[in-house]
Amino acid sequence: MDQSDGALIENFLKTKDLSNFKALIRRYQNRVYSAAYRILGNAEEAEEVVQDTFVKVHQNLDKFKNQACFSSWLFRITHNLCMDIMRTKQRRNGFLLLSFDPQSGEEDSPTKIGDLPDEMPNPAQQLDSEEQGQVIAESITKLPDYQRTVLVLHDLEGFSYQEIADITGASIGTVRSRLHYGRIKLRELLEPYFSFSTVSTVSR
Repeated sequence: MDQSDGALIENFLKTKDLSNFKALIRRYQNRVYSAAYRILGNAEEAEEVVQDTFVKVHQNLDKFKNQACFSSWLFRITHNLCMDIMRTKQRRNGFLLLSFDPQSGEEDSPTKIGDLPDEMPNPAQQLDSEEQGQVIAESITKLPDYQRTVLVLHDLEGFSYQEIADITGASIGTVRSRLHYGRIKLRELLEPYFSFSTVSTVSR
């Protein structure tokens, strides 16, 4: 039986047996890479984030002490590293990373990524499943950074609003707003490729 995150951490801190830490890496490295790649849109940068994330986890694991959910703590580190990379790139391009976005009191959100139709391509553009996945992935990278991050964490990684708030340092209201507008923008980007006529909206 697989040990819980807490048990692996406790055993590692007590014994310094690296097999416990390696078990944590195996458990989360694919998810960390997937989230970083979708946020950054670059495989090499995503691999760098994975390495740096687990280096920081190793260096600071004794400070964790089960104060929060380990996965939330882990992805907060991942998120911060991704933000650092994006800030660096934007400074090079003469821009600043903006953290402000309009607030919305609405809790009804458009279609989430997981609800996108699997077999409803535009007749003029017959896309197979692999091409559809590529179109969606490329469209996600076109979202503003703050919307893309929340959308990836919620719709693709399955984190709750509260967990995303903990990871990003934003309020739950801001998380809801960013997800709401991110889904609207993504839907607009995908409109040329998919029909949404039979896809219901998701209420949160």
